Amino acid sequence: MTEASLTYRWSREGFVRAWEAGAFDARVEYVEGEVVPVVIGDWHGLVTASIVARLRHPTVTVTQSTLPAAGSLPDPDCWVRRRGAEPVGRVAPRLPEWNPDDVLLVVEVSDETVTFDLTTKARLYGSAGCATYWVVTREAVYVHTEPTPDGYRHRTELRPGDLVRAPYLDADLPVEALIAVES
Repeated sequence: MTEASLTYRWSREGFVRAWEAGAFDARVEYVEGEVVPVVIGDWHGLVTASIVARLRHPTVTVTQSTLPAAGSLPDPDCWVRRRGAEPVGRVAPRLPEWNPDDVLLVVEVSDETVTFDLTTKARLYGSAGCATYWVVTREAVYVHTEPTPDGYRHRTELRPGDLVRAPYLDADLPVEALIAVES
């Protein structure tokens, strides 16, 4: 006998109401109608902190807040917006929406979710119009550029020894500096 799998599909509004009411006892994000758990291990946390520090610049704000994108509410590991940019709307009182022209870079540090980040999340951020999206893994940095309604037109895989262009810094960062964990 085969069991049918029933997956509950949330509306964005239903998820926001549940989130505001404190219904979730762990960190989660809302992606394409599903509530997805967010797992952060030691490597992930250390690399994220290092990347946040490297991306700071007086002309931008680096944040780790939810970034509404294409009807979903993903929680990128960090993202960069123009300093002084104002929200263009609100999903909820604590969830602002941003003009994609003000979102300069979105970063996912990917340990256990590489496929999800390279496919589903790339589609979300690209269709939302986010100009540049990085997926940082233990072995490489995947740089997505030229957003389209279906994701991104270009994806480049960069390995240690390569340089990653930080679009608003007008500078290159060594891949090994982004993926390494300092002890």
